[in-house]
Amino acid sequence: IIPMKTLLQISIVGILLALAHGLGNTALQYSSYPLKVAFKSCKLVPTMALGKCVTGRKHTALQYIAALIMGMGLAVLTAADVFSSKTKLQSISDQESLSLLGPILLGISTILDSAVPNLQEQLLQSAKVNTSELIFVSNAIMCLVLVAYTTYSGELIAAWSYCTQHLDASMILVCQGLCAYFGLQCYLAIIRDHGGVAGVLFANARKVCTILLSFILFSKPFNVRHFLGLMLVFVGVYLGYKGKQQQKKKKKEGAHQKRKSKGDGKSHDHNV
Repeated sequence: IIPMKTLLQISIVGILLALAHGLGNTALQYSSYPLKVAFKSCKLVPTMALGKCVTGRKHTALQYIAALIMGMGLAVLTAADVFSSKTKLQSISDQESLSLLGPILLGISTILDSAVPNLQEQLLQSAKVNTSELIFVSNAIMCLVLVAYTTYSGELIAAWSYCTQHLDASMILVCQGLCAYFGLQCYLAIIRDHGGVAGVLFANARKVCTILLSFILFSKPFNVRHFLGLMLVFVGVYLGYKGKQQQKKKKKEGAHQKRKSKGDGKSHDHNV
């Protein structure tokens, strides 16, 4: 049986997930899709910053720079097709592009989304919550919130009507749900063993693999923006690796300094 305190913490995760997805989708009414991609791709930076407050994990300045560059590369890589499509860009009105509400909603959505991996890490590592329990409770809460909202907005009835008329779409959604469940199990296992930041890193790697796979499956043209995006991602990965090495080196030096100071203290006591 899950303790009530832990159940409330998992419920907060579910509510944050619902708000993050809801605000992100609502923001598309006031801003362009490439802007949403840019915000979501830079999720790693606030995840690292919030991790210091939630789990106490610290990161070097080089690691923050690496995360920012990696996010920029992922944003360029993901939205390359949209940037190169004149028809899609022309469909974005000037009012949408200049509206401040879109970026504000996207900013709030990204921050809420960044808090989730850190809270999941805390629940999995400190509270020892099972991954299946975390998935079931958090997604049940998220489902209730989204069902209530979509019922109010009328989207749920329209979606139900569409799925009943197009059974192939229903089957695709079921298959997508099953794949998402197994993927989420792996994602939470990474967070449990290596932390929330590592989980977001692997999620970003999955996005890159998805894009690269799409070139094989759909024969898309590879343009300069794709190349630039990949280069930024690789530079970010390299800088992240160097930052991790620096962090390990500092920890070793700190541990060595502590041992040295203890040894000096003992020798001083002995001489006295």
